[in-house]
Amino acid sequence: MTKKNIATVLCLLLVLTCVALRLTRIVRGDQPDQLIGSWSLVSRQTTLADGKVVGDPGLSAVPKGILIYDRSGHVAAQLSRPGRTVEILASECADAEKVKGTDDTAQTILGYDAYFGTYTVDEKNGIVTHHLEAAIFPGDIGKSIARHFSLSGDTLTIKFSTTTRDGTPVTRTLVWTRLK
Repeated sequence: MTKKNIATVLCLLLVLTCVALRLTRIVRGDQPDQLIGSWSLVSRQTTLADGKVVGDPGLSAVPKGILIYDRSGHVAAQLSRPGRTVEILASECADAEKVKGTDDTAQTILGYDAYFGTYTVDEKNGIVTHHLEAAIFPGDIGKSIARHFSLSGDTLTIKFSTTTRDGTPVTRTLVWTRLK
């Protein structure tokens, strides 16, 4: 075999390897590398259809939060309303009994929202879907909740439509910063 033939074969193998890796990524629904990591919540905004920003009694506008995406396709999220105390348990437990849940989001119980599971990414449409394996609200287990996302450097913005507990349609926007 000549040097030219060897070079041609090596180039062809390289191209085929790149194509195979890309196809594997598409079939598996792998995550964009930029999404992988730990994220700290910067802000959480709830907006009505008319553009009015409203408060959220469940988590507030400034909850503490962490969101983790790993390379193997697992996700974990925790959000906590500031100022939670043991004294709120009685009234909050009564409220928790009334939660019916919605299909499009995880529920907040006692000022806390937490779940873990797996995730898939539709890069073309900018959607990450969390597939919940366990959650603080038992009614959320088994849900798949889709979120629109965008990345800009170390800032992750997640946006989704949902409803408040009284059924009012809203858009939630969560801004996260990468933990380093």
